[in-house]
Amino acid sequence: MTGVGRVVALAALLLATGCTSAAPNESELRSMGGCGPVTYDDVRGQRPTYGPDRLMYFANAQDMCAGRWVPGASEWLVPQGMTVADGTAYVASFDGTKLGGQRLCTMQSMDLRTGELIRSRYPVVGRVGPRQPTECRHGGGVVADEHGVWLAETQRLWLLDPSTLKPQRGWALAEPVRGSFAVLDDDGRLGLGRFRAENPARLWWFDVDALLASTAYELDEGDAVDAVRIPPDTQGAIWAELGGVGPGLWLARSNTTCGVLVGPDGRSRAFVPGAEGMSLTGPDHLWVVSESGSRLYQDKGRPMTPHLARFDTSSITDWREPTCSP
Repeated sequence: MTGVGRVVALAALLLATGCTSAAPNESELRSMGGCGPVTYDDVRGQRPTYGPDRLMYFANAQDMCAGRWVPGASEWLVPQGMTVADGTAYVASFDGTKLGGQRLCTMQSMDLRTGELIRSRYPVVGRVGPRQPTECRHGGGVVADEHGVWLAETQRLWLLDPSTLKPQRGWALAEPVRGSFAVLDDDGRLGLGRFRAENPARLWWFDVDALLASTAYELDEGDAVDAVRIPPDTQGAIWAELGGVGPGLWLARSNTTCGVLVGPDGRSRAFVPGAEGMSLTGPDHLWVVSESGSRLYQDKGRPMTPHLARFDTSSITDWREPTCSP
């Protein structure tokens, strides 16, 4: 569809939804001329044994091209962080039957094409310096580089072997630094972001080479090479150029009923509810993990979404603004 055609279709969709937060239906979204929306039957992988057998759509879902179910989701896994490297998705989840500090990490690798499980590790246990081994809790950030797979949790950072998902090194995070989510920029710096529900927070940038060369096993804000303010409810980030916007820092703000994608251009765009970690597999091929489709939140009546969803962001400049706020 041409740019003009998309604008006309967008105007029609705005009229149809009355510019409210009402969810658009499938036919309305298909009139937009994007690759989607993907349907429940299109989502690959082992289907959940819970929830409705129909996805709930949201503004800009016309560009949601594909979806995957996370293996083991029916056993109450709640996906949080995700990245993709060489066709393999690395997903961090927690046990939705547990509370607080008992939400230990499950780390999985899966074939992104088929949704099939490659390896799973639970619990994720490692050592921070000379300290006693400890378990990862509520891992929220996952990124990968030539050194391995980085897994960030609130109070610790782990470097995992991609094949075994076993921690090779660990660092403690000292206040105010927290690892609610993680991101790599185009210079290879590692960013650790803090989640705050009501107030702005910060993201700290660390030099990976310096981090690995040092024998220190605790990171504080003095070790960061830079820090930036981020908005409330930020749960994921990616450094990318999307649809000609950027390159720069894109932020996923969300709760389990609302998703917002904030670009380096300062614009907010409607996004999948429950959006957290993001990863690119090609130009404008953006994968995002959503927790809204997990059993924990389906039992609370949240929107049914694929655990992993791929968006075509080539027309992101035409995407609608959000009508909700996390």
